[in-house]
Amino acid sequence: MTSLQEEQTAPPKLYEHCLTVFEQMRTEAKPTAVEGTHALVYEGFLTRLFNKLSLATPYYTSVMQALRKMGCVKQLSRGGGASPSKWELLQEPTLELFNSSTAKRLHDNTKMGQLQQQVSDLRDRLDDVEEMVAAMTEVKEAS
Repeated sequence: MTSLQEEQTAPPKLYEHCLTVFEQMRTEAKPTAVEGTHALVYEGFLTRLFNKLSLATPYYTSVMQALRKMGCVKQLSRGGGASPSKWELLQEPTLELFNSSTAKRLHDNTKMGQLQQQVSDLRDRLDDVEEMVAAMTEVKEAS
């Protein structure tokens, strides 16, 4: 198999990291009642989980964002300081979910569509900043 063929068939590294993180979250999760239904909830410090898995902290944002976009996890409470974050595990990541969530969205050429896209992009960026601040706070508190 040529290098190009391997590249086309090998799953992206980000997807592999998503699988690894999700599996570890599932291993450490506990059944919990969420909004009146039974759910599997991971409660802990994600930066410590990433360290445990030997994944570099910079992967934190991209992995957790990808898991959220695939509909695999939902944040129930934001951690910080001595309090852990809580994540509901919804579904296992699949390559199909990964590919569809990372595919380029078709842009609506209307002014309203462009405005909606800008707001969506800004919301995503703000979520990323909030996650990075929470991760840095966890790292600082842990040391």
